[in-house]
Amino acid sequence: MALKPVLKLKVDELFLRWLSEPDTQNSLKENLRQLTQGEALTTPLSHYSLASPRSSSGKQSPRLRPTSPPFSPPTSKLPSPRSPRRPLSNKNNHRNGGTKTNLTVQTGKDVKEIIKKDHELIKERDKENKELSPSLTTATSTITTVTVTDTSKDTKRHDAGKTLQNVNIPKFYYPYGKPINKEETEKILDKVSKEFSKLEGGKALLHNFGPITKVINLPLYWKSLLYTASGGNKNGYVTFQMFAAMWRKVFSVCHDAASRFVKLLTVHSPQGRDYVDEADLIPLVQDIVETHPGLTFLQEAPEFHSRYVNTVIARILYCVNRSWSGKITVTELRKSNFLSTLSLLEEEDDINQVMDFFSYEHFYVIYCKFWELDKDHDLLIDKHDLARHNDHAVNSRTIERIFSGAVIKGKNALEGKMSYPQFVCFLLSEEDKRNPTSVEYWFRVMDLDGDGIEKLPFEDCLCQMLDLVRPKDNERITLADLKNCKMTHIFFDTFINLDKFLDHEQRDPFSNMRDVDSDIPEPTDWERYAAEEYELLVAEEGANDQEEVHYEDDFEPDEDEIVNEEKKSSVADRVSQNSRALSEEDDIYDFSTDSLGY
Repeated sequence: MALKPVLKLKVDELFLRWLSEPDTQNSLKENLRQLTQGEALTTPLSHYSLASPRSSSGKQSPRLRPTSPPFSPPTSKLPSPRSPRRPLSNKNNHRNGGTKTNLTVQTGKDVKEIIKKDHELIKERDKENKELSPSLTTATSTITTVTVTDTSKDTKRHDAGKTLQNVNIPKFYYPYGKPINKEETEKILDKVSKEFSKLEGGKALLHNFGPITKVINLPLYWKSLLYTASGGNKNGYVTFQMFAAMWRKVFSVCHDAASRFVKLLTVHSPQGRDYVDEADLIPLVQDIVETHPGLTFLQEAPEFHSRYVNTVIARILYCVNRSWSGKITVTELRKSNFLSTLSLLEEEDDINQVMDFFSYEHFYVIYCKFWELDKDHDLLIDKHDLARHNDHAVNSRTIERIFSGAVIKGKNALEGKMSYPQFVCFLLSEEDKRNPTSVEYWFRVMDLDGDGIEKLPFEDCLCQMLDLVRPKDNERITLADLKNCKMTHIFFDTFINLDKFLDHEQRDPFSNMRDVDSDIPEPTDWERYAAEEYELLVAEEGANDQEEVHYEDDFEPDEDEIVNEEKKSSVADRVSQNSRALSEEDDIYDFSTDSLGY
């Protein structure tokens, strides 16, 4: 049970008085002597009781008077000093100018020094008590008590620190995934060895890596990664020894999908990179083009392989590389859905059902839009070409900002030109302004001074935009405000695309309401745009083919052309008749008739 504050102070005062009694000092000295010499304690401290408030001579002690303390006790509960009945500890430290008393002594010299220090401490306290007035006498004991209390706190902290040092905290952070048992690794290699034994000469080509990839429980389209990492591109084949060396080098260090993916693509890099760039992804996407059942029709058009590969890689970097560095790290891979989408390709035969990254219909729309703008077909467009996009819907100042270097950056960036991968990013950002990368794209365009804040100096749309975004500061809009806003696409269209802004203003507010109970995920703005544009492009192409087929049947000449043709035919008939008559009279070598004249 905890002592009341006043009673606790009284107990502390009695303890200090007991400690300063001559009998207590003598007993402590005797006990210390017996401890140093290894003798048994003959006069334990428990045999001495607290002295009465008055000494044997009947006089009151001048050092400490049993009066009540004049100061109110502290609100916090302070631990009391150690009771004389409790074993003494060597951790009783006095901070704030006190001395350190070590009661667990091993040598006689230490005992004498401690006794001297104790006597000096007691004399100093006696002098202080004599100088103080009677009303402040008890205050000395109170201050002393607080000092001892602070010491006990430090002792507890010291003990807690020792306890924490002794605790064995298990490892919980694995940057490359939690390791697996070596036995499991050897079992996997045994299964791979059996697959290699089925092959002729024990040599596996790229098309043989499908079963090997499934044996080690990896997605099917990782086979090109395994083949390249094992040295297949250099030697033209892979043996089990080559595969086992690669496996122990990569999979003994990397234990989760993201770290393994990066390591497989960069295992032969001389610098030991921990990121994936655009060139590393080309073999992966090329293998998908050549082997996925939904892209078999592309085998007849190899000139479009590189276009499709570049489109897919540009979309991967757009969605996964959130740092805009062109280098995909392990952390970015873990936060994205790319690896799960790559696994989905194995289960889905229709490539157009995989909306993220790999849809051929999306590629078709993007490439056709770029082809319409690129007049000279050198896969580069300038400001004037981009201005014609969507019937000049994007204002000229926005186009100037895009080509100024605010968003078009990188090693291969040409001044005043936009490449095809850069156009992919532009079109994705233009048609889906809800995407987080699109928000960053257009924020860079509108942040003229690059300070991370958009200022709105014009008053006409200021109130509307502030009500739309609801920023923390009404004088500026930050990137975090736009990312937290669900109407960001309307905000950007207000300044960038006039046609879309008018669509938002004239649209029925209830037209986009969706069924809450529906389990079907709502398509993104880009998916809606790509589906609509693909239908229009297919319809236009079908109409053009039909016109070419029925061109001669539907051709109707004008009346003037008919008259001219009749005149020409009549004149030709007259000329032929006259020539025939002359030939019958003058030509003696005409053998057209049956009569030969002899």
